[in-house]
Amino acid sequence: MVRTQTHFGATNPSAAPGVVPPVNPVANVANPITVTIGNIAASVVGAAISPGNAGLCQIAIQVPGSVPDGDLAVVALVSGIQSSSSVLLSVKR
Repeated sequence: MVRTQTHFGATNPSAAPGVVPPVNPVANVANPITVTIGNIAASVVGAAISPGNAGLCQIAIQVPGSVPDGDLAVVALVSGIQSSSSVLLSVKR
């Protein structure tokens, strides 16, 4: 069974749920995050609550050069909980 979640958990500095976070300082995700694209590990550059948007989390990643062309599943793992694999990234070089 795959568990899913809709948030990234604790942030640093702390951000209250449902409250619009300020632009400065950015509320970075405190828990480690991993991301795969087509089952290939991507480098996570950062993860935070989007400044000025309550409850909108974002992850910045670097797409590995070894990722093949095609529509590939993007999966995030946060605190042992996996995101849906229905999000696709179209890659074409």
